[in-house]
Amino acid sequence: MDTPSGMERVGRSSREAAVRDYLHRWAETAGAQVLVVDPLPDREGLTDAMAGRGVHMVWADSTIDGLVEFGRVHPNAVVVDPRAPGIPATEFVSVIRKHGASYVIAVLERTEPDAAGELLRAGASALVPSPYTASALWEALSASPVPMSQHAHLSVGPLELDAGAYSVSIAGRRIPDLPLKEFELLRELMLRAPGVVTDDELRTALWGSGSASGNTIAMHVTRLRARLDGAASVRRIRGRGYSLTI
Repeated sequence: MDTPSGMERVGRSSREAAVRDYLHRWAETAGAQVLVVDPLPDREGLTDAMAGRGVHMVWADSTIDGLVEFGRVHPNAVVVDPRAPGIPATEFVSVIRKHGASYVIAVLERTEPDAAGELLRAGASALVPSPYTASALWEALSASPVPMSQHAHLSVGPLELDAGAYSVSIAGRRIPDLPLKEFELLRELMLRAPGVVTDDELRTALWGSGSASGNTIAMHVTRLRARLDGAASVRRIRGRGYSLTI
C-alpha cells in the first residue's frame, strides 16, 4: 500500500489550514455569533467544528465578562455554564434576557437536575448536558427561533453558496468545487451584491492582509467569471472594486 510522502503530508496540512482559516473568517464576518460563557480550557476543537457550520464562537471566562461581550457582540444566541465565576448564572440569564437575548442555552451537570428549573425560570430556552460536544450544541442551536444553519447559506439570483458544505449551485445544479480563493471571492461578492466590494476589502477577506496586488485579484476574478459560465456578471468598477450582478 502506498503511503503519503512527506511533501504530500505537508501539502495536505497546508490546504487543511487554509480551509480552516477560511471557515473562521466566514463565521466571524457573516455567520451566526454565539457567546459562550464558560471557562473551558480546550476551546479550539469546538471553535473549529462550529466555524464549519457557519457559527462564530465568542468566549468569556466569567459571567461578568459575558455581560461585557454581550453588549459588544449582540450575539444570536448565548451559552452559559452555571459554574462560570462572577454573578450567579440565573442572574446573568435574567439580565441578558431583559436586554434582548432571544435564545439562551444553559449547560448542566447531570448530577444537578434541580438547577434546570431555576435557569429555565430565569429565561433559559434550552439545556445541554456537560460536557457538551459540537453536535449537541449544534442540535440545541438549531432549535432557536432563527436557525443557525441559515447563516451558512447565501442566495443571489440562481447562485446558491453553502459555506458549511463548501458548495456552489447554479439554478439548483451543483458545480465543481471552486478553488478556495475563488470560493471566498464569490462569497464576498454575494454578501454585497449588487453593491461594490473594494479591492482593499477583497484583500482582507481573501488574504487577511493588504499583500495581494490588483493583478492577483483580477486573475482570480477572471477565473471566477469563467466558472460562473454567464450565470452572473462580475463587473470591474474602475477605481473602486468589483460588483456581482445577475
